[in-house]
Amino acid sequence: MAGLQCARMLGSRGLKAALIDGKRRVSDRVRTTGIFVRRTLEDFELPERFLGPPIRHVILHSPSGREMHLESPYDEFRIGQIGPLCQTFLENAIDSGVEWLPETRLVRIERCSKGSLLSLHTGGRGHQIGARFVVGADGVNSAVARELGMSRNRAWIVGVEEVLGGVPLNGPPEMHCYLNPRLSPGYLAWFVNDGLEAHLGVGGYTSRFRPAQALEKLKEIAGAAHDLSKSQIKERRAGRIPV
Repeated sequence: MAGLQCARMLGSRGLKAALIDGKRRVSDRVRTTGIFVRRTLEDFELPERFLGPPIRHVILHSPSGREMHLESPYDEFRIGQIGPLCQTFLENAIDSGVEWLPETRLVRIERCSKGSLLSLHTGGRGHQIGARFVVGADGVNSAVARELGMSRNRAWIVGVEEVLGGVPLNGPPEMHCYLNPRLSPGYLAWFVNDGLEAHLGVGGYTSRFRPAQALEKLKEIAGAAHDLSKSQIKERRAGRIPV
């Protein structure tokens, strides 16, 4: 999302930009949650048709099971459909003149008199493009950071999530945050339901928990308070989050 947003903003200002992605489609292999926070909702022009109802209610669950209910006067969270959102961002970027290079891998970056020379690999062939600036929005193990000699991520947590359909909503849309070191050591577990989709996930240090088992335990806990009996798994996601 960050790379797409950056590319389309550059293109809309008349700058020549290329968008490089290792995937065939930007909607393939989604690894991030679709839960958008208020700052993102304010900064990104997200199409309403791909966003669920606003969420203003948050319930914090302590390790002992106590609850703290919080309510905001603002729309704090919304669930977005990441695949269609990314595709729309890409189409907007292309319309603004951005060159789209799918299934392309960055091999090397070399300094040159006008900036950088990028060696790329696309569809079995190598080629090069020049750039005054290189923006890396390429994840935890960033090839751009490696090639430019920038600091590298040395520690991370891992998150796993299921996107569920068919979960009834009784009352307003809610986000439940479980602060429990057995479920999510070093981070948190979450259950979010806006009536259209529900997201159920855990995150934590990999050396201190087993994500798949923790997710099943969270499903038991959430299922005791919410009817998950008729839910269907629409998507499974997993990814690393830099610390």
